[in-house]
Amino acid sequence: MSGSGSRVHSRRHSSVGDAGGRVEVLTGGGRRHRTWPDDVKAAIVLETLAPDATVSEVARRHDIAVSLLHKWRRKARRRPVEGQTLSFTPVAIAPPQPATAAPASCVIEMEADGVRLSVPAHAGRDAILAVMEGLARLTRRR
Repeated sequence: MSGSGSRVHSRRHSSVGDAGGRVEVLTGGGRRHRTWPDDVKAAIVLETLAPDATVSEVARRHDIAVSLLHKWRRKARRRPVEGQTLSFTPVAIAPPQPATAAPASCVIEMEADGVRLSVPAHAGRDAILAVMEGLARLTRRR
């Protein structure tokens, strides 16, 4: 080790063939660093967007860190897709419409514990709430 605190690692690669295919054995200390082509990154990120896919499942399948795959996803969201341009759709906000009054024949009926009250719908919010509170108090006493 040098005085700067850096470490030198040796790494030995070997491939072992078996009936199931090729197995890569990495030995030695240190961290692996692989370079991924952009098209491969895009394909892996696309896999995470499939229904029922999870980022951790896709990362495990490709033997990459979940945090690296999240980093690729963030970059993909920021980068526009080739051939597509960002556009906005105009939106018009309509002015609020005045509330329409309920017809005089409209009635709100409330029933609790055999007590039934009818209140005209045009009675107003405060009056209707007062009737509801009164009905609740009446039914609690029973």
